[in-house]
Amino acid sequence: MKRVNLLILTIFAILLSACEVEDIKKKTDLPNETVKLLVLSEGSFTNNNSTLAYYDLKNKTTDKDYFLTQNKRGLGETANDMIRYGSKVYIVMNGSSRIEIIDINTGKSIRQIPMFEGNVAKGPRQIISHNGKVYVSSFDDTVTRIDTASMTIDGSLKTGFDPEGMCVVGEKLYVANSGGLEWANGYEKTISVVDLKTFSEIQELEVGINPVHLHADNQGDIYVVSNGDYGENPARFQRIDTKTNTVTDLNLNVTNFIVFQNKAYMYSYDYFTKKMSVKVFDCLTEKVINEHFISDGTILNIPYSIQIDPFNNDVYMTDAIDNSVSGDVFCFDKTGKLKFQVREVGINPNNIILLD
Repeated sequence: MKRVNLLILTIFAILLSACEVEDIKKKTDLPNETVKLLVLSEGSFTNNNSTLAYYDLKNKTTDKDYFLTQNKRGLGETANDMIRYGSKVYIVMNGSSRIEIIDINTGKSIRQIPMFEGNVAKGPRQIISHNGKVYVSSFDDTVTRIDTASMTIDGSLKTGFDPEGMCVVGEKLYVANSGGLEWANGYEKTISVVDLKTFSEIQELEVGINPVHLHADNQGDIYVVSNGDYGENPARFQRIDTKTNTVTDLNLNVTNFIVFQNKAYMYSYDYFTKKMSVKVFDCLTEKVINEHFISDGTILNIPYSIQIDPFNNDVYMTDAIDNSVSGDVFCFDKTGKLKFQVREVGINPNNIILLD
């Protein structure tokens, strides 16, 4: 019975750790000025209460149930990730095992893509885009390729166990194989390297245990957060040189991060001590250049995602509060001072898309 309970708790923790906000390179057709936000919240496990909120920065108005308002139905179970590609937003519904595609301007659903292998749910997790395709990692140990013109699946690739975060460098896709659901047999510790031209795995790189987040800088280096085993093997932050495929430990405590203009904006959070920090790391010098980014004393309860506005360098962070009540969005200017806060956008807010 203890083993079953531990498994349930582990799966719950994994589902609530949706990585997080995506690298700015995933977005296309970015606005000239950010005046609206879409905020995705994954909800609470098995309660079918994921939401998509809408916030107007100029009018300071919020529709916390924007998807419901526009579509007269709920979003579904456990929304883990979303990206904008052209005029569409692709939303990854892990618990519902589908991709929800909506119109960027109206919020109306255009298509739902079921993510099943036969009758078995694939459990999609994270999503990125590249050259007219979007790629979805799933807990059935696959990456699915979706054509953005036809909005249909046109390829599937077997990877390591329970893939999570992904990034693209050149014509290669890098996939973090977490092994999160295989914890009883030992987590994974590999990155699959995929040739996008042939859509085939060409190599595996060994990193820390339980890798989950990947982002690349402009030099082609990839930074990796591995969560460890939540015991004797701690979390690790590492760099992959994609020219030589060498992996270097960077000796930093990182929970999640985003790379923008060769700087990594990163936060760490300890669920036991409740301590958090937000730092800025220079990817070129490989040094922390700001140990305390938040400069005005603002405190987040449980930081849950981080994003950068590319036009004014504002830093957006979400706060899950206690993982059971509606969380908030914080916007800091580039000096780390709070500009505004949007309260109670949804339970476990994990992703923001910036709109004009």
